[in-house]
Formats: sequence, structure tokens, C-alpha cells
Amino acid sequence: MEKWIAEEIIACLPEGRTLFYYFKDRYALMLLAWVVGDGMRVAELKGSRYAGLLDKPVVKRFLAGNGGNRVAAEALQACWPQPPEVFLLGLTIWGSERQRQRSWCQLSRPGFNLVLQLNFSNQHDRPYQRLVRPVAGSRFNYSRHPVMRPGQRAWFRETLAWARIDVDLDRGEALIEEVQSDWIGYARELERYIRRKQAAGCSETRLGGITGSNAGVLTYVDEVLGPYVRIWDEAMLAAAVGFIRDELAIRSIYFHDFETGMTLKGLTPNSQPPRSLYTHLPRRFCFQRTRRMPGLLSNEKTVRKALKKLSEPCWYYLQL
Repeated sequence: MEKWIAEEIIACLPEGRTLFYYFKDRYALMLLAWVVGDGMRVAELKGSRYAGLLDKPVVKRFLAGNGGNRVAAEALQACWPQPPEVFLLGLTIWGSERQRQRSWCQLSRPGFNLVLQLNFSNQHDRPYQRLVRPVAGSRFNYSRHPVMRPGQRAWFRETLAWARIDVDLDRGEALIEEVQSDWIGYARELERYIRRKQAAGCSETRLGGITGSNAGVLTYVDEVLGPYVRIWDEAMLAAAVGFIRDELAIRSIYFHDFETGMTLKGLTPNSQPPRSLYTHLPRRFCFQRTRRMPGLLSNEKTVRKALKKLSEPCWYYLQL
């Protein structure tokens, strides 16, 4: 999209902190609430593309206690079976007006993306500071990626993950370009390094950018970060789909297939993302695979040229 459109979208949204609460498989309750609206029979859901969501433990427990063969959005939205993790959402812009930088920015078409950030709350950041004791900045984020930076807002939180989103307001379409977390990957990498050193007999290892002990870092990864590792990808996609639907009022959502996304964004084998993020994750959210190209890409010469490299370009599609 053009930069001014992204800036206008941000300017029209509420300022201040936007909280997002998430527990394991909450996305299933969210999707079902959007589908059933004022009410729908369970039998209808079982015959729909959303039938797989009914097998989620959180949904099974809800249906067992619901009493009746109809479900409504209000009841699903009120279902909170466990304490959630608290996140703060942030919104920024990613891209470049320079054509030669488009491949570095990993954009499918020239222009800019909206970036929805899933930021930690102090429930995470306080024990992180105490146990890891970073010297400065975000030890587990790459500074040139679209993460929150100190001084960028009145409040600062570390960024767990982000989703990049391309939007065409005229067509009523959104394309989720990327779902990514530096934080999880870098933290696990550091954990493996410490454990290798310990296995080799090193009791304490000098760690760049960190003044915390090895024990402190391992406690952080195991006990503090562990719960986020298990939910970060679905929490990020749930926040992105909710943002697209509720804030942008867009119902047609596309998500890159792995091979198609790699080709359009100019990624190499050395920079490829985890395949599961572009296969298993959208399927869990009931996206359906399609050969229909997002309309927002259809008039781009660079897109048509890149797609000639593929025998069967595909996307995932969700109509809410």
C-alpha cells in the first residue's frame, strides 16, 4: 500500500495502550464468535469449514457447559477458562520508497505494510530485566526489524512478535505478509549455547549484552518465557485477524503459502522462515488454500513476473 494510506489508518485509530488478552486456543473461541453472531446451531457448525474448532479442549468444555444445541457470540466471548497472558499491541509502518530496498524489506509489492506488534507487558519485562539483566536495548530482537524501540512511545515494552499486513481498502482485502518472532529464536539460541558450554565443563560463560548469570538466563527461558513459546504464533495471528476484522472492517483475508511467499518476497534458503508458520498455522485458523490471487497483487508487474517461477502459486484465504 502507499505510505500515506498506512499513516492515515494509524492516525484514525485510538491512541494509548491497547491491551490484548490471550490463552491457549483462544483463537478458536474468537473465530466461532465471529461466525455464529447472534446464534447458530451446533449441528450447523459441525457441517461447516469451522468444524475442526469444535475439537479444541477449550471449545469442548464450553459446549459441555453451554446447555443447549445453540451457541451465540456473547457466550463465546465471555468464556475465559484460565488466566490469560497480557500483551500490548503496537502499530507501525514498514517498507521503503526505494525499489532496490523492496527485497530487503520482503514486500510482495512495492510500497509499505502495516505492522501489528505483539508486545510483552510488565508481567514479562520485569522478571526479564531481573534475571537476564541486559546491558542496553532488546537482547533478543534485531534492531532493524519492526519492533518497538525505547522513546518511540510514551511507554516501552519489549516486542514478542509482529505481523506485517498489506491492505487494499477499496477492494476490502488484507494480505498477511509475515508472522515472525525474533525473541523466541534468539532466546532459544542463547539457551542452547549456555547448555553446550555447561556440558563442556564451563560453569559461567561471558554473554554479549547480558550481565545476568547463566542460571538466571536459563531460569528466564524455562520459567518466564516458556508460556509465551507455546502460544506466540497463534496469539499473533489471532491479534492480526481481529485487528483486520474489527479495526479495518475487512472481511477478506489472505495469508501467504510458504513457496509463494518465499518467491514474491524474494527470500533465499538462508533467510526462509519456519515452514509451519505458512502451512499449519493458517490451517488451524480455518484458512482454505486457494489459487485465487489477492486482488491487491493482481495489477503488479513485479508480482506477475515472479509468479512465472512457480508451477502452482497458492495462498490461504479466510472470509469472515
